[in-house]
Amino acid sequence: MLKGLIVPALGAALPRISGFSKPQKKTITGKETKIFDPASGFSPITDALILTDSSVVKRGNRWWMYLAGRAVNRQSIELFSASLPEGAPLAATGWTLTSRSDDRTKIADLAGHQNSKEWDLKGGRHCPSYVRGWDAQRKNWVERIYYAGGASNVWGPYTVGYLEWDGGQWVDQPTPAF
Repeated sequence: MLKGLIVPALGAALPRISGFSKPQKKTITGKETKIFDPASGFSPITDALILTDSSVVKRGNRWWMYLAGRAVNRQSIELFSASLPEGAPLAATGWTLTSRSDDRTKIADLAGHQNSKEWDLKGGRHCPSYVRGWDAQRKNWVERIYYAGGASNVWGPYTVGYLEWDGGQWVDQPTPAF
């Protein structure tokens, strides 16, 4: 159960992504641009090891990227964020990883595990997906980042959990969505 969250755009997208009965053999041409590359480092961030699985969304007047990754001194895979400058158009360049407020050389975790550690700490948080939708029970709009959470191992089994924006920070939840 998605706890009453209604995502109107999802139903419209399903017909476009269904119907692939065989693998698509299509050559993609164009310029490849590195956004974040562990081989080049993540300067000025010094403790990020790898970043992957991004979800890109415009919130207010800023583009945000939510990523899964590994960082030094973390028990598991965590979720992190990066953003473009306020008002900037969506682009492959100009992204800045969000650092901790007390140390600009350390990457900031998107949220702690105070409420969710029993079911998502040891295996980590993977595959973030941002959603803004109507919560019918609370009768208001909510912003959430859904993710696959592993209770005991990075390889699963997984539950689907979410972080919810409380107006100032992303907050982990005491139970998974399902």
